[in-house]
Amino acid sequence: SEVAHCSPRPFCCLAMMLLLRRAGLRVRSVRKFSSALDEKTPLPLIGNIEDYGRLAKEKTPMEVQNSVLAMYSSPLGAIITDPALMSVPVDDHGFHRGHAVFDTCNVLDGHAYGLEMHINRLLSSAKLAHIPVTDSSSKELEDIILATLAAAGRENGVFCRYWMTVGRGDFHVSPKGCIGGHSFYVVVHETWARDEEKAVKEAVVSTPLKPKLLANMKSNNYMINALTAMEAEEKGGNLGFQVDAEGYLQEASISCVGIVEEDGCMRTPPFDNILASTTVKRSLAMGERLVEEGVLKGIEQTRVHMDQVYKAKEVFLLGGHHVVPVGCVGDVVIGDGSRGPVCKRLQEMQHSDMKNPDMIHRIPFELYN
Repeated sequence: SEVAHCSPRPFCCLAMMLLLRRAGLRVRSVRKFSSALDEKTPLPLIGNIEDYGRLAKEKTPMEVQNSVLAMYSSPLGAIITDPALMSVPVDDHGFHRGHAVFDTCNVLDGHAYGLEMHINRLLSSAKLAHIPVTDSSSKELEDIILATLAAAGRENGVFCRYWMTVGRGDFHVSPKGCIGGHSFYVVVHETWARDEEKAVKEAVVSTPLKPKLLANMKSNNYMINALTAMEAEEKGGNLGFQVDAEGYLQEASISCVGIVEEDGCMRTPPFDNILASTTVKRSLAMGERLVEEGVLKGIEQTRVHMDQVYKAKEVFLLGGHHVVPVGCVGDVVIGDGSRGPVCKRLQEMQHSDMKNPDMIHRIPFELYN
């Protein structure tokens, strides 16, 4: 695939291009950060918040200004609604060391879906990343996320992402010098419409797998995920399938994978060396109803070899509480190349689950009305 927007400075640009080429990627174009560099004139200095705000507003792309609706920043202790002012401190270890974890939640009809299970996963990831959390963290984070969603002011068409970093205060690799405990950020942005009937093409990639520790936590370091998706796009695919040395399917760049085989059973890889997907957990739980209905003969979480994938009746992506049909993997057409009946039923069940009273939290819009 191709990578754009590399710095024109000789050493940095050369080092970056070498790194990208070793990863098998091509550099498409080079963007100049400032014409002032070529004119050998000093870069502007900003020493006050007014000049910063003016320049930030001027330089923030209109697409961002129109689509990012609200951000909570724990360093500020406030929610920001102007995208030009949304930022992360440069001394935050989540930024300069990648020492952070994150998670997400969906929104439908003024309710946040699956917030409790996502916060629980965030806190589990934080423990793996040695980010200190307390017993009261869950409720506190829930209140902050719901308040940020309220400030965004939208009942539908938005998605919420949130990050917990080990903290800020210096530039060391160890967080021992961080001040004030962990940092927390929440962003609410517009989402996009999906054509649930359209089957996507996937490709097996050679990008290496994450080590178990990083695979089991939802860390902020998604370099492997990004390279997986980029390699898949280079091959005409979508998210990319990662496979271990023995040929067993692991996961896609930002989702898990399910298959339905000729014996009528649905199978999906175990969480041993991948992220514990909340979408898979809900699909496995709800999928038992498909067995009762006779749509499936069985459902299980077990190792899945790529030979099974190629021979499957159905293949689908499971992530973000969406189920996406896969029409072909590489040059192999799956089934008849279109969405299958199990995929369709799982999509319907996921939609219903987003209105399940046990799975949703009302967004308190009255906080900011």
